[in-house]
Amino acid sequence: MYNLFISQSLLFRIIRHLLLFVSMVLLFGWVAASDRTDQLNYWQSLLVVFYHALFFFGYAYLTVYLLIPYLLVRKQFIAFTLLLLVSGVALSMLKFTFSDFLFYQAIAPENGAAADAVLSFSGILVNTKDMTFIVALFALVKFARDRYIVEANIRELQRKGLEAELKLLEHHMDPHVIFNNFNSLYSISINKPFILKATVKKLKSVLNYLFNESKKDKVLLSTEVEMIENYIGLEKLRFGDRLDITFTREGQLGGLKIAPLILYSFVENCFVHGAGETPYQSWIRIDLNVKDSRLFFLAANSVSERPGEERDQRKAGTSENSLRRLELQYPNSHRVTIRERSNEHQVELNVSL
Repeated sequence: MYNLFISQSLLFRIIRHLLLFVSMVLLFGWVAASDRTDQLNYWQSLLVVFYHALFFFGYAYLTVYLLIPYLLVRKQFIAFTLLLLVSGVALSMLKFTFSDFLFYQAIAPENGAAADAVLSFSGILVNTKDMTFIVALFALVKFARDRYIVEANIRELQRKGLEAELKLLEHHMDPHVIFNNFNSLYSISINKPFILKATVKKLKSVLNYLFNESKKDKVLLSTEVEMIENYIGLEKLRFGDRLDITFTREGQLGGLKIAPLILYSFVENCFVHGAGETPYQSWIRIDLNVKDSRLFFLAANSVSERPGEERDQRKAGTSENSLRRLELQYPNSHRVTIRERSNEHQVELNVSL
């Protein structure tokens, strides 16, 4: 049914116009047959209406598919008005000549006198007015349909654009994170081979999440948190004693889902743009709290006090990808607060899951 009224394929367009023409002929044929002032039976009335409809629809198609797109749309108002009137009067005269005088009198010669009286300038103008009303109705329906199609196409393009943007955002990751962890594995294999197996297991879990789980629209919150814990474990090995990491979580995570990598991206920035840029003792604090279906998340890290770089730190410390994804996937249901202090960068997320 949707294709019948909306599809632009030639077959559906022909069927659509034929259905409109036939339905109008049947409707007005029934109305004409109900009029007891003439001597025509139903089939004669239907034939008269059919011939009248040819002129009415001809005027409508001429106006909607030629005059409006080639004159009115191009703002040639005078030419449009003149041609609309001239074509209306010409079609009215043809209608009276072929339909009323030839065909109508052939099937009902007893009404010939009445038909003769109709052919006048005023009668032609009245008929033109009637046809113009049908044209206006036809044009209004076509405009409404075309407007619906345009808006539907715009919505579809917006949806596809957002989906493409989300895919790009979801699969964006800092390659240095992976390289750094492989370097850590190499160092561990030489200096601490007894923890190599556990480290490889953590890295495998992180990579599996990044390349597989992150492709899903939503993942279990517990899975995202587990991935964050594995990632923190790897970074602890890399930074060693010069980094103090605190990760706390409260509340029940079971059953709740979240867009993948949303929380991870904030945590990653703490290491890349916080601890990673501080050559001396630094700290990171991650807090996660779930109440009912609402998530409260805090990611804070120390920053070095280097003059003139506060704006760069603010830009680096905030995951722009995560902020954009939150706007797209949690519109009007999240709040992000970013605080910049002299030696600390802090991001607070409050989102309804």
